[in-house]
Amino acid sequence: MKARASIEINRTIEDVFAYVSDVSTMPAWVTGVKTARMVSAEMGKGAHFALEYTGGWRPYELQVIVTEFDPPNTIALQTERGPFGFEGRMELEAVGDHTRVTNVIEAGPDSVSTRMAVTLLGPFLKGPTNRRVLRELEALERSIEGDTQRLA
Repeated sequence: MKARASIEINRTIEDVFAYVSDVSTMPAWVTGVKTARMVSAEMGKGAHFALEYTGGWRPYELQVIVTEFDPPNTIALQTERGPFGFEGRMELEAVGDHTRVTNVIEAGPDSVSTRMAVTLLGPFLKGPTNRRVLRELEALERSIEGDTQRLA
């Protein structure tokens, strides 16, 4: 299932990219992420990090790889290991002294029953899924605009 949302944040593109590419900030704005830590020495294309993610009633550990890293415009990720497939792509565009952030998420089913549910209910899930991605971007906006110490 694919979801997409955009928002404009009152920060420069460099500030926003620095924030979203720092995995330690993810618990503040990504639904379900409890902890996030780098596995690789530094962020960039091919870098690995781990997420502790709670989906439904169970915690999962996801191993994630950065598939695209083009500061300050694009960062793309996908799960390398975990109970479900996930790809995410965040595109940033400077709009004056603000930044337009577009987040596109594509998540795959984690079981045969989930695959059937997505097939049958997909059209009904698209709206709520897009709203969830938008809520995450709104949380990103609140988090980044409130993080004056880190971005000063």
